Amino acid sequence: MISVRPVRLSDAPSICDINRSALGYDFPLADTRAQLERIIKAPNVVLFVAVDPEVLGYIQLSDYENTYHRPLKNLITLATAPSHQRRGVGKRLLAAGEEWARADGACGVRLVTGHNRVDAREFYAAHGYEVRKEQTNLIKWWA
Repeated sequence: MISVRPVRLSDAPSICDINRSALGYDFPLADTRAQLERIIKAPNVVLFVAVDPEVLGYIQLSDYENTYHRPLKNLITLATAPSHQRRGVGKRLLAAGEEWARADGACGVRLVTGHNRVDAREFYAAHGYEVRKEQTNLIKWWA
């Protein structure tokens, strides 16, 4: 039976595998573990995993505060192992994330997904998410 619980540092190998296989991010295990340590300690950030008994997927959310609307949560990542997709794992994780967001006083959840991630866009639309605007994602690395 699938259950959802807060992430543990010991989940790092599974999360690393999911990031590689489901999202295409080849981020080293040692770096994934270091990031999990930071996330676990961070205020107003949550990362839940779906397990049965192995980790099937995860969701990460954080505060999204600005000066032009009420408080939101930012859905940073929702990913399910390819072998467990279309089995309700993402739906369970999304429900847990939204429940946390409501309980923490957010008025909604926002997210950004790649234009090429058609399945993800359809998944979110099926769960009540609407396209608000198209954007360009920019980044500046210094390390």
